Amino acid sequence: MSNNISSAKSDSFDKEYCESLNKLYNDNIMLHEIKWFLNTAYDWAYENEGAAPEVVLLGASIPEELVIASGAAPYWLIGGSLGSCAWSDDLVPRDTDPVSRSVAGYIKRPESPDLSGSLFIIPLISDSMRKIAYDLKSEGRKVCLLDVPPDKNDSYAAKKYSSQLKAMCAEISKHTHSRVTRRSLVNAMKLVSQARTTMRRFLRISRSRPDIITDAARLFVLNSYYMTPDADEWIYHTECLIGELQHHVAATAGRTKISPSVMISGSPVLFPNYKIPFLVSDTGLSITEAVDSISMKSNVIYKRAALWGSRGRLIETIASRFYRYDSSSAFVKNDALFEYVSWLVQNEKTDGVIYHVLKGQIEYDFELERFEEMLSGFGIPVFRLETDYQYQDVEQLRIRMEAFSEMLTQNRYREVRRAS
Repeated sequence: MSNNISSAKSDSFDKEYCESLNKLYNDNIMLHEIKWFLNTAYDWAYENEGAAPEVVLLGASIPEELVIASGAAPYWLIGGSLGSCAWSDDLVPRDTDPVSRSVAGYIKRPESPDLSGSLFIIPLISDSMRKIAYDLKSEGRKVCLLDVPPDKNDSYAAKKYSSQLKAMCAEISKHTHSRVTRRSLVNAMKLVSQARTTMRRFLRISRSRPDIITDAARLFVLNSYYMTPDADEWIYHTECLIGELQHHVAATAGRTKISPSVMISGSPVLFPNYKIPFLVSDTGLSITEAVDSISMKSNVIYKRAALWGSRGRLIETIASRFYRYDSSSAFVKNDALFEYVSWLVQNEKTDGVIYHVLKGQIEYDFELERFEEMLSGFGIPVFRLETDYQYQDVEQLRIRMEAFSEMLTQNRYREVRRAS
């Protein structure tokens, strides 16, 4: 019986993962370079015969610069899979938010790489992460906790966070037997800056061109960064994809976008659970931005002036920049997310905002009222979309999304009439 249950769990994961990969491929078949990203995601999930990961990062709210500076390749577990949630049944309650359940499930998944000797870096951004950290430590696993100060207005918050990163840096060095030096920090800061600059270029060039690359594929390319052990290789292929997109954009110059545009904010949309971006496209909308704790990291870039100073000073620089833009659920007021959304709606054409709330992530729901108030001041309607990783609600969500799309279309027609 237990073998049958295990097989059913594997089948569920395989079905979800491969269906998302196949849809992304079929919807973007004209882009040759997209195949590398699809293969990267497939290899991450199924090719686990290499060396066991030295350092495992739970969630994206961790500055990978410090891991790279230690000589280790970050192995990310950021969630996103309903199938992987099934493997966490004996670790976390069923009512736990789906991201945390999915992360815990990847650890327990039988086909995952050997993580028994890995060091787990866990940011304490929610009660669920605290519980997972406690359980992993109880199992005898090596755990390093990153306690994120929840109030950025606290005058000592940045200093506390910097101390946390220095302690984390020491734990990683002890585990990898490789000292983090000033030179290795500078090289790591340059590498991640290049990757994040490439992310921003890619998003700018691919924005509002679903005729060339689908919105789901745009999100997927960013998510794929967390599936590759080699940032240099990811940068190279993303640059190749940018070149391919520029060629297609030049060939279709003058084409105007007529579909209403929306921004997605709130809980991150993570591969392979792409039912939201797939639905957005199916209902005639296009995504200008997905503003969440994942995409906000692309703003953390180190220019030449930031690369001077001692080893300790460089860690403080990383801490200061990362903490400023961190928009995870750790904070009592998510000002970084709020201020960036406010800036975007004033500088980029946006017809509406989909505020995505995963069940169990009530921290984002606490922010909704002030987001609605701010956006109403700009005349931008907000659609609160609550869901989880289950797929049974797709048709119900489709009906609501179609109604929102129709409203935005009518609003756009009225604007065109007034302008004429």
